[in-house]
Amino acid sequence: MWAIGVRGQPDVELSLADIAGSTPDGLGAAATFTSDHMTYPYGGHAAVVRIDPDTGGTTIERYVVAYDVGCAINPMLVNGQILGGAAQGIGGALLEEFLYDDVGNPMVTSFMDYLMPTATEMPDVEILLSEDAPTPLNPLGAKGAGEGGTNACGAALATAIEQAIGKPGAISTLPITPQMIRSLLRD
Repeated sequence: MWAIGVRGQPDVELSLADIAGSTPDGLGAAATFTSDHMTYPYGGHAAVVRIDPDTGGTTIERYVVAYDVGCAINPMLVNGQILGGAAQGIGGALLEEFLYDDVGNPMVTSFMDYLMPTATEMPDVEILLSEDAPTPLNPLGAKGAGEGGTNACGAALATAIEQAIGKPGAISTLPITPQMIRSLLRD
């Protein structure tokens, strides 16, 4: 039970419920904050991959996301946002492909055709969360966090795959499918 009291006088205290009940309208608070612009996190992604030259399959050996979010109001939630973003980004980089026929009809119409990462495809993502540079643009110093996990996945994985196959600059589109990798290895 939460209570408010007087230091040194343990018998003098009121519970928060008693305080709230003693006011005619109960307790309340209201505030408004507006901003003319966004605040963005900054950081980076790094990936180490292993390529199976026979199948073109990619195994992510290590994946690290480092971001400065200014002020992580709830660090566990921010880590979850970054991890979820990384899952989305990894899926977009390696698996998720929208295919259309010659007249523009979608050929991917169910999750039987549209691949998304599951726990099996997801590596252990190491998250290095920093609060070194709070933004001066809002009262909490908080920056965005969720987009930080997604945005750089494609570039990080493309670079890691290019390095693994010895062809820097070879990948210019996503997703990086096993067929694409096998083609690059043949060339």
